[in-house]
Amino acid sequence: MEAIDLSRRLADFSQVAGEVLRDVQDVTEQQIRHWIVNPFLVALGWDPHDKRQVFFDYLIKGEDGHIDYALLNSEGKPGLFLDVRERTANVTEPGPIVDAAKESKVALVLLTNGREFSLWYVPPKESAAPLFVLSLAELSDNSESLLGLTAEYRLSETGTQQLRRSAIRLAVLQMLEDNAEKTFDALVDWVQAQVAPGALDETTQQAIRDATLIWLTEEHLSMPAFQPAEGKRLHELTSTTPKDWDPFPRGPSGTFQYKYDTTKTLDLRQTAKEVREQLRIQGLRTPTATSFGGFYHALRTRAGLSK
Repeated sequence: MEAIDLSRRLADFSQVAGEVLRDVQDVTEQQIRHWIVNPFLVALGWDPHDKRQVFFDYLIKGEDGHIDYALLNSEGKPGLFLDVRERTANVTEPGPIVDAAKESKVALVLLTNGREFSLWYVPPKESAAPLFVLSLAELSDNSESLLGLTAEYRLSETGTQQLRRSAIRLAVLQMLEDNAEKTFDALVDWVQAQVAPGALDETTQQAIRDATLIWLTEEHLSMPAFQPAEGKRLHELTSTTPKDWDPFPRGPSGTFQYKYDTTKTLDLRQTAKEVREQLRIQGLRTPTATSFGGFYHALRTRAGLSK
């Protein structure tokens, strides 16, 4: 599954799930399971009705006695524990489920209250580290970071390391944007403290290198010698999201007009590459590089162009 396809699937899921949460004020944990978690798994390519993929109420030792969901890897062993919490519960503190994951040698824990989703990496000998905390609306904009969760990877080591690399890379990119003076050693210290405690393994090192290379590649575009003939410099671009765009009143279906400057338009009948370039020429960009897929497909869906 490609990131753009996953973005479209997650956008469709988020829209329906958001309507459920809006219409059902006192949604129960059981309803969250059926109306939100199961469709979320389907969007990721999992089949909740296939017992070879998804195990409900997985038995464990301890007081609780079970985990709401266990996603099974290709060997039929649990690779991820999923804990469904009530709609007002906190999902930024994993709690006892981490101990259960370590006991069962499960590397990933996913928590949700229907409104937010948090994924945790659980190494055998270190503290659990958060990979991401995303709201329902943010899922489709972060499809590239979620690819390792798709059924295509079946929670393999490759998928788990991809999730870790994506999380660390995005965290480092954000940190570099906030403070470009960090040295590599400082980056390592920060990453270990925030998202990857313990020994600096190859995955962490590669993620830092990737993020630094991406950031440097973008930074060089701000130098005079590398400036494009048209449009603004990268650091001068204004962030935009799908809600900033309305269907162009006098244009064909698939064309949009920027709410805050009607001289700026987009033609979503063009390819993703062409639309991204049009944004740049008009002094705009999506909040992050990985959120462009969600932006592109959200507008194409509104125009009835998505297949």
